Amino acid sequence: MIYINTVQTNRPMKEIKTARDFTFFKDYKPQRFEYPTNEDEEKAIKLFKMNIVIAGQMTGNLKRNNENVFSRSLLLLDFDDIHESEATFLSKVNEILKGCNYCLYPTLKYKEDNIRYRLVLELDRSVNATEYEKLLFGISLELGVNFTFDSSNKTWSQGQGAPVITQYSEHVSRIYHDRGEAIPVDVFLQKITNSNEYKRELEKQPSHNFNLQTGYQRTTNGKGKVIQLLEELTESVSEGGRNSFMARAYGTLLRANMQPSLAMGFLWTMNQQFVEPPLDDKEFLKIIESITKKNNQKGRR
Repeated sequence: MIYINTVQTNRPMKEIKTARDFTFFKDYKPQRFEYPTNEDEEKAIKLFKMNIVIAGQMTGNLKRNNENVFSRSLLLLDFDDIHESEATFLSKVNEILKGCNYCLYPTLKYKEDNIRYRLVLELDRSVNATEYEKLLFGISLELGVNFTFDSSNKTWSQGQGAPVITQYSEHVSRIYHDRGEAIPVDVFLQKITNSNEYKRELEKQPSHNFNLQTGYQRTTNGKGKVIQLLEELTESVSEGGRNSFMARAYGTLLRANMQPSLAMGFLWTMNQQFVEPPLDDKEFLKIIESITKKNNQKGRR
């Protein structure tokens, strides 16, 4: 099933029934926009005008949040800030994926001197959130493209922009390759799991240069607040409330007797999974340090 909507809306996602989800990207008529000349214009298009897509199965009231996305049938990956020529990039994608079914199209901010593409890959079965994130990591590694990975790709309920055209991308053809096979999910997941690169990725966590120990007197109550916190996470935290949520969440976990280092690690993982888009490591650590200092001050009173 394909679900489509705009980002900034309280309306449910619209269902588009397809015999095969992948063909949506062959038949879809792209929206046309004037290239945004500033950040405000870009946000207006992305939030209120441009269609976003989720491919898979949604449940509940069909409003876009992590709880309502049951599975994904297509893998979508954004290539922003590509640090190689367009010819090199397209050649790599074509060579690596020549045996697979894929679609590749320019995104809103595409220019010849700032190439940006979105890749759609057909999967041979639907996947859950953990599998989806692992596949994103594996595909990024397999393609060997030198680009800056957008961590919002990993947000389970993230909707990716449907094909668009601007005056700078109207000459660029949408590549729709349907002569291969769907990605064999189980085989590829096993390959990723066994790779040294993935094992190193699991060990990663943002490093900090401040003392996480807090003098704040932790209590044994607060269970209700922790549950409220987790419920809020499953509804997905949006960009406008990220900082305040993380600050409140860290303080709540400390008051629930969670060790500071474990609380930080837990919230970092939740930031990657449920915050849309995730905070970068620098901003995340700034929040943790700020709350740590405040709690130390409380502990000295």
